[in-house]
This record gives sequence, C-alpha cells and structure tokens, in this order.
Amino acid sequence: MRLLFTTLFITIQSCLLFAQGIDSTAVEKKKYPYIFPIWGQQVQDRGIDFPFSAGVSLNYVFNEMYLDITQFSMSIGGIPMDDILNEETLGFKKTRAFTNGGNIRADLFALPFLNVYGLFSYSQGGTEVSLQPQFENVTFPEFGSKVVFNAQTFGGGMTLHYAIKKYFVSVDANYSSSQSALLAQRVGLITSSMRMGRRFQFKNKTKLAFYIGVMYRNFTNNKGNSGSLTIGEALPGLEDGLNNWYEGLTDAQKRVIDRVQDRIDERLEDTPYESISDLDIQYQIKKDLIKKWTFQFGGNYEINKHWMIRGEYGVSDYSKFLLTGVNYRFGV
Repeated sequence: MRLLFTTLFITIQSCLLFAQGIDSTAVEKKKYPYIFPIWGQQVQDRGIDFPFSAGVSLNYVFNEMYLDITQFSMSIGGIPMDDILNEETLGFKKTRAFTNGGNIRADLFALPFLNVYGLFSYSQGGTEVSLQPQFENVTFPEFGSKVVFNAQTFGGGMTLHYAIKKYFVSVDANYSSSQSALLAQRVGLITSSMRMGRRFQFKNKTKLAFYIGVMYRNFTNNKGNSGSLTIGEALPGLEDGLNNWYEGLTDAQKRVIDRVQDRIDERLEDTPYESISDLDIQYQIKKDLIKKWTFQFGGNYEINKHWMIRGEYGVSDYSKFLLTGVNYRFGV
C-alpha cells in the first residue's frame, strides 16, 4: 500500500513539473497561412471553422419576369409613327421576359463578415408580348409576338454575413449590366436580398445548410432603352399571322384597320421595300417589373473545405428564379 501511494505521488509530481515546464506563454500560436480575410488570424485564434477566403462558382440560372410597358414610341423605316402606333393604340397586355444560361462568379472574403464578388454570364432569352390594339375607340382581339436574343452580363456586389452557433443571416446587394443586339444601351439591374437559415454538420464532416429569404430586383434605366430590328425579327411569320388575325375581325373592325393601314402606307410611300418584313423598326421603350419582390428558399451542401453544391429557387406572382451550381474554394 505504501509503495502504491509513493508511486502515485511521484507520478503526480512529474505531471505538475512537466506542466510547469511548458508554460502557455512559451507556446507559439499557429500562424494563419493566408492574406485574406483581414483579421483571419483572430478568427483562427478563436477556433472558428472559417471557409477558404476565395472561391469560383459555375452556375446555371433561369429568370422569368413579367413587365409593364409604361412608355413606347416607334418609327418604321425611319418614319415616325408615334401618333398612330403607341402604348395606348397598341394596347400592351402582358410582357414576359425570360433568360437561361450560365454564369461564372469569383468571390473573396475581404473581411470575416464581408464577401465581395464579380460575375459574368452569357444567356439566351426572349421577350413575349401580348397586344390588344385599340383604334378609333374600337378594341381588337389579342395577338402576340416573340423575340429571341443572346445577352452578355457583367456585374459585381457584396454580401454581409453574421452567424450565431448553427444559425446565420446574410444581406446581399449587387449591380449588373446586360447587353443584347436588340437594345442600343445596356440594361442595368440592381438586386438585393436577405437570407436566414441553419447549418447541420454530419459525422463524415460534410455540412448542409437550408435558408429562406426575400429578393428585390429593379431596373436602373429611368429613361428607358432604344433599339432597332426588322419587322420580320420582331414578328416572325408576320404576314401570315396578320392575314389570319385580319380574317377573324368583324367587318366594322376591318374598316378601322384599313384606315390605319392607309395612314401608315401614306407615311411610307417614299420608302422602298419589297416586303413589310424587311422594314426596320426603331423604338424607345420603358419597362418596369410588375412584381419587384420574390420569396427565396434554397440550400447548399459542403462536400469538403474545397467543394460545395448550391441550389436556390425564387417565386412570386409574376416572376421565377432558379439557380444551381458548384463552388470551389481556396486560400489566398
């Protein structure tokens, strides 16, 4: 018994002496190996599992938005037609714009709570317009047109992050500028959003996060945009479509349309053309989103410190938004 007590006493003394020999003030803290984020050393010292500071994302994005045409003026073959064809006489009923394509986004945590990013996207899309003309106080049946286009978009923004244990909130704002062959000017769009959610960590060290939020979008071009295209591009199959539409009118409606056509023909009598489809349309248009807010929900799955998969869906009465993509992260 005395031998056991002596052995325990010596062991305890050795442990105490060893602990005194490695005074915590002599232990060097592990140096944070990257430049970003600023204050990354402090984040590491607090034991926070922070993601790599830089990332590149490749995403597929689908957008659908319904628009109000608030101003419209046009000329045909360089001849003004504003007094004959305008937003009131053409009777814009519903305008649907849609795009789908890929975008690439590069981001950086400049600060632990601030992520800045730039993006580029190439998309294909179209605009569908429904018209219900009204001439001489006579309302006519609806007809529509569809124009397809390609667009390139550049943009940038920033995201503020804050987390408490497994819960997080983020606020994002960005500006993007798109160019297509249909418009002479670039189209500016401002987007802001707020999200809140919860993270889950599994035994295999993968992580899953779900969130909900809202997103606001609005055009920045207060004066609208101008563009030019042929009637054939604006209204494919125009002549057959107009003939079918015309044949479906009543006799009284046909007489009104004939008088409108005579006025247009008078304006164009000195403009040579073989087919109406070959005539150029120059137009000035101002459009507004019918619904600027959407409800968002989505999530991301972190496979490891480098790879993450993300998906998000947004919806309102007059818009839809879908994003799916993969993100690769690395330290800088």
